[in-house]
Amino acid sequence: MSEVDARHAQLAKLREPFEPGAIGKLPKPYRRDSQKGECRECGGYHGLPAMHLDYVGHAALTDRLLQVDPAWTWEPMATDQVGLPQFDNFGGLWIRLTICGVTRLGYGDAQGKTGANAMKEAIGDALRNAGMRFGAALDLWHKGDLWEAKEERGEVDAPAPQQPQQAAAKPVPAVGESPMEKFQAQFDRVQHDVEGLNALWKWARNSGAPENIINQIKGALAALDQAA
Repeated sequence: MSEVDARHAQLAKLREPFEPGAIGKLPKPYRRDSQKGECRECGGYHGLPAMHLDYVGHAALTDRLLQVDPAWTWEPMATDQVGLPQFDNFGGLWIRLTICGVTRLGYGDAQGKTGANAMKEAIGDALRNAGMRFGAALDLWHKGDLWEAKEERGEVDAPAPQQPQQAAAKPVPAVGESPMEKFQAQFDRVQHDVEGLNALWKWARNSGAPENIINQIKGALAALDQAA
């Protein structure tokens, strides 16, 4: 097999389907002003009713890239005066992703986040976008693009109401062995991160946490929603 054929064979592995456990659910409320509540489908706390789009997170994509090319790299297309990644006027980040010697562009943004979480979110989003150019999770991106196109045209409608069903219990990350202290430590780490707060919300709901913990998580989610 020639070097070019071997490279193509490696890159083709990027297009292999991801395991179900590597695919997350991103809620997309049917209305921007939807009232928030506990979601029976994903267990999160967000506007309802909502459609859930499948997506591959930063860790799962990084694992795939390492499997295909342990020496993969990325770099920002522009840097500021101290050499840090430079965001554009829209708050987005352009990057170059290189896998098996092939370089393609990607673009990411922070989805309204601020501070250090904004940088991490933009990098992860840019890597997923650039990875899609190589075919990684392309089928999942297709569904999301269709949703965004409909949303821009104002064609997104909520489905007809259904009879409520008992949601199956889902495994959630454990917070720790000493509930209150471990909860507070975890909360302090994720209080500015929507995904982290939703994971903490699922734990609190499924573990029968006290009302003050539930209210603390709700308050943090509401604060992030108002700041967006």
